[in-house]
Amino acid sequence: MTERRYSEGRRQRRAKPQRVRPPDIHHSPFSIHHSPPPAALPCPHFPNCVGCALIGNPYGEQLRSKREFVREALRPYPSLATLEVPDVVGSPRAFGYRNQAKLVVRRARRGLLLGVYRPGSHQVVDIRQCPVHHPLITSVLAAVARIVEQYEIPTYDERTHVGTLRYVVVRVSGWAKAAQVILVTRERSLPRAREVVRALRRVRGVRSVVQNINPDPGNVVFGAQFVPLTGETALIERIDFLKLKTHAGAFLQANIAVARKLYAQALQWAAPETDAMCVDLYSGVGALTFYLATTAKHVVGIEESPIAVADAKENVRLNGFHNVRFHCGRVAETLPELVQQLPRLDVLTLNPPRKGADAATRAAIVAAAPRRIVYISCDPTTLARDLDWFAAHGYHTVRLQPFDLLPQTEHVECVAALTAANAVADCLGST
Repeated sequence: MTERRYSEGRRQRRAKPQRVRPPDIHHSPFSIHHSPPPAALPCPHFPNCVGCALIGNPYGEQLRSKREFVREALRPYPSLATLEVPDVVGSPRAFGYRNQAKLVVRRARRGLLLGVYRPGSHQVVDIRQCPVHHPLITSVLAAVARIVEQYEIPTYDERTHVGTLRYVVVRVSGWAKAAQVILVTRERSLPRAREVVRALRRVRGVRSVVQNINPDPGNVVFGAQFVPLTGETALIERIDFLKLKTHAGAFLQANIAVARKLYAQALQWAAPETDAMCVDLYSGVGALTFYLATTAKHVVGIEESPIAVADAKENVRLNGFHNVRFHCGRVAETLPELVQQLPRLDVLTLNPPRKGADAATRAAIVAAAPRRIVYISCDPTTLARDLDWFAAHGYHTVRLQPFDLLPQTEHVECVAALTAANAVADCLGST
């Protein structure tokens, strides 16, 4: 899992300095903030938007800073002291890579705003021209804004809990050159819905329109109910040999070009033999699960989101796999039940949310006794905490590789390879 904070319209609060180790997981470790004047930047929203904290710094310098961030995250733990941190694998595109935008909708004196909250405030910064968004997102957002104005859709005011349209989410498939528009509303009723949907369908690239109903106060973007407003309800993206269908509410990595490299690295370090039994935790729509299935005998994915599991099962059929199955449930509860049904567990992979694997999940992993573990993380500080815990419970981290899925931001993704203490040579022998 990656990123997903500034684009979700959530108000960020500056973390207080911490005097203890390990470092505060919300504290920025980056020291390169000597950005050029706004006129020299490729972003019209700087400095009002804080999502791209590193924008204006040379890309090579950003990668070096992210590598140092990973080193700093590992430093407090003696068990990780000898772990080498290689150069960060960069993105082919430093701009125009992001395949999803989640923007709050607000009316102000200067007009309609589609953007993000200023840190610690109710003020919205319009970022519809964000340079890290895929170009199709930018063009679709411009059309959405015109349509909202044209049909006078009432916008939501979180202070009074009045109005209809709360968020606009645009997802794109670069491979299919297609977009999905998700209108997040306070209630099911959407004024002039047929006209609005008809206008959106005429926008170049828009294949699907979905309504999400979120009546709850607060700044969580999606509610539980998604209502298709067009015949097409999903996008299909291609990652190497895979075609992945995703519906609104399912997670897909934001930078597909780097995701390909990340999954390939994870597969190489997992190194499943042709008779291997594998489990993929937090499997989402199945991307890493299917990579493992190219060589393993049998792979099982465990995912908590019913939407993602439904997509994953469709993707089994879409890609013609016969050695993959998916379970919907909480990882800590489902993994022990699953392991009892397997003759053994050779490889376990996991890609948890930013908070990392909780204590119950870590305990379930150790109890499952996989020979190798591959851990994908979007937060080096929680990754380091978990790797140290695994070291104390018989699993040593033998390799780590950082990836930059989100250029211009402070986020960095890592893949780590762990092996049981009695099998270190086995993992080190695979490069």
